[in-house]
Amino acid sequence: MNIFSIIKQSIIALKANKLRSFFSILGIVIGVSAVVIILSLGQSLKGFVTNEIEAFGPGILDIAVKIPEASEVGSAISIIQGVKITTLKIKDIKALKDKERFPYIEAVTGETFAQEWAVYKDKEKKVLLFGANADFPLVMRTAKVDKGRFFTDTEDETLAKVAVLGSNLTEDFFGPIDPIGKKIKLKGQSFKVVGTLEPMGGFSFGGVDMNDFMYIPIETALKEVLGIDYLLEIILTIKDESYSVQAIEEISQLLRRHHNIKDPAKDDFQITTMEEVISQVQEMSVVLNLLLGFLAAISLLVGGIGIMNIMLVSVSERTHEIGLRKSLGATKKNILWQFLIESLIITILGGVIGIVLGIGNFLLGSLIVRTQGLSSWPMDISWVAIAAAFFVSMAIGLIFGIYPARKAAQLSPVEAMRKE
Repeated sequence: MNIFSIIKQSIIALKANKLRSFFSILGIVIGVSAVVIILSLGQSLKGFVTNEIEAFGPGILDIAVKIPEASEVGSAISIIQGVKITTLKIKDIKALKDKERFPYIEAVTGETFAQEWAVYKDKEKKVLLFGANADFPLVMRTAKVDKGRFFTDTEDETLAKVAVLGSNLTEDFFGPIDPIGKKIKLKGQSFKVVGTLEPMGGFSFGGVDMNDFMYIPIETALKEVLGIDYLLEIILTIKDESYSVQAIEEISQLLRRHHNIKDPAKDDFQITTMEEVISQVQEMSVVLNLLLGFLAAISLLVGGIGIMNIMLVSVSERTHEIGLRKSLGATKKNILWQFLIESLIITILGGVIGIVLGIGNFLLGSLIVRTQGLSSWPMDISWVAIAAAFFVSMAIGLIFGIYPARKAAQLSPVEAMRKE
């Protein structure tokens, strides 16, 4: 009996037990689609985070407050209750803007955030207030002015009450109306809208869509709205990444002098490059993919065990058929291959259907995510995961099909014929 005859017999046998074949295929479909969805999701998440970080552009340095260890603030409860870190000041930004001292710094902005109620005519909305310097669009490359302009250094220094609106906020307050020159009230104070930003592609900052922000001069935000004198962080760009080491060292020396720090081990700030952040994201992505891949592999393993159990039931029910075929001249090899091919057909069909469903569900989910505001979410289908899932499903068909196939092949024709 040639291989084509064996395949034909296997297909006939599977068709004769459609319900059983369906449930056998279903286990592999679920496993393969899980592999495709989970690993593609992991790859897309990595791409999304990396793209968001890279949106700042090359040569970015992030100066953030350094959270003290629990022992330095009394106890872990102090951190849980909230420890105010108030060491980054406006004077730090002004010093970093000294072109003679730091000729390699291209742009610098401080940042602070808050939630405040904003009112325009009869519309009231809780807005995300973002205090920044005039250099903000030079640091955040995705922040492009759509209408009007961004605020100036002079407006920042004079505590001008001007605002630039993110695209979502512009739509919420003004719709088709030109917002330039209109005034929005914030904590009882009127802020003149001088500009709006183009949609930032769903770019988020700390998990919040930056299209929802209301941007105002940082000194205005600190002194006129929030009543504080400290920043959450400072972000700057350097003209050439080759200056990174020098920049970190010289900026650290400046901040230590400003903050009266003698021991570098007691720094109340930390400086991070975007390259370091991307490297950390990539390392986390590898661990995440391994974990997700392991979970997906378990679902495939369960599908394989299901195939083995169903094939064993099939062997038991078809004992008489096996005995009859052997008495008519079928060899052990013929029987072995028939059951092995049945198992392979199940896993190949399940693999193909699982890949199609996995890709379909992943793309559908990605579209939903994009419509919910994260329009920059990448649809990165993991073709490596697809290939791996397909070949692993075939391997499962072979591995978990061998035992039932061997059991069928080793049946004595005389004993098999006695069973009805």
